[in-house]
Amino acid sequence: MDKLYIKYFKQHQALSGEIISSDFKVVVPVYLEEDDLFKMLESVQKAATFSGSSVELILVFNYSELASEQIIQRQVALLDRVEEHRTVFESTGFDLTILKDYSVAKKHAGVGHARKTGMDYAAFSYVTQEKYDGIIVSLDADCTVSDNYFSALNECYSKKCLSGCNVYFEHPLAGNFHSEVYDAIAEYELHLRYYIQALRYAAFPHAFHTVGSCFTVTAEAYIKAGGMPRKQAGEDFYFLQKVIPSDKFEEVNNTCVYPSSRPSDRVPFGTGPSISAMLESKEEYQTYNLQAFIDLKEFIAIKDELYQMTDEGIESFTHQLSGRIRSYLVNSDFFPALQAVKDNCSSLEVFQKRFYEVFNAFRVVKYLNYTHTHFLEKMNVFDAAINLYEMKYEQALDVFDTKELLLAYRQLEKS
Repeated sequence: MDKLYIKYFKQHQALSGEIISSDFKVVVPVYLEEDDLFKMLESVQKAATFSGSSVELILVFNYSELASEQIIQRQVALLDRVEEHRTVFESTGFDLTILKDYSVAKKHAGVGHARKTGMDYAAFSYVTQEKYDGIIVSLDADCTVSDNYFSALNECYSKKCLSGCNVYFEHPLAGNFHSEVYDAIAEYELHLRYYIQALRYAAFPHAFHTVGSCFTVTAEAYIKAGGMPRKQAGEDFYFLQKVIPSDKFEEVNNTCVYPSSRPSDRVPFGTGPSISAMLESKEEYQTYNLQAFIDLKEFIAIKDELYQMTDEGIESFTHQLSGRIRSYLVNSDFFPALQAVKDNCSSLEVFQKRFYEVFNAFRVVKYLNYTHTHFLEKMNVFDAAINLYEMKYEQALDVFDTKELLLAYRQLEKS
């Protein structure tokens, strides 16, 4: 086993156990999912059968050291139900592995720790078999997938040498919840898609969704990225920012993950809390002002001028930009950080790539937060999204409600 892998597993103490050979290892955190878990199991099993792929589904049952006796009993009872039905789901090429991530320290307890536990286990299993390109799939217990899910992933990975990929997703817009829930999820999903399309309009190269139930990575990429962080929310974003810049990360848009549209308060931020907040406030979702991305586009378009620029030239450079982004650049640590990178760039081509080590996705978020604190007001998501679409494609879009506009944005990504 390579020294890199030995060091990682020594540091993170990956769980040992039976090593199962499989094409895919699907990691699913499970926390009080009585209503959805078996739907997910049926969906993943069906997709595995459809593709003929061998799949190990790794269920990580988890709870905090502060969990109430009721939560502990519910988790144990749900695990027992899965064990009772194991023979119904397991078949040739489809295996269930159950991990117990119990009594986790308060500061680490949450979905990030559970996802890490399962992904460490999956990576250890692959590396033990010297299958460094083995595919680890991140999914959630309240999701279902298209029948061609594994077939589409197989096709994508077989054609290219990838580190990972983002899988297309759609939240259900109708079903058993109250109509207000589906109105809210349509707005939130439109925000997610508007944000990615706005970054692409600005020519930011690392614009991908970072949804925890909708990505895959190889075992090698997972370990080189340092594994999943033990965050209670946003673990997917932090982790994927270490994988996406490899330039071996792509989208798979010919299949679909269907995350739940339900409100939730299990994590500090993200889809569930956003839906809950909209239902409570009864106000339309507010997203980043389109002007912030127009300013960003102007900056990225002239970034190459910074390669050979001295400190004396910075002031004249920044005056080519709007006052909003100029203020952010001058009042943050951007220029000192960029200088440290410039000192190690042997050519413009190297600089063009390493520029995004400094102006990365984290800095984009900091810039957006700064400019909305000091200069811009957020926009309601319908107005922002329709303005972007019409500006980017130079055509009027004949839609009248959020769901219609969301369908147009979904089509953009699928095509």
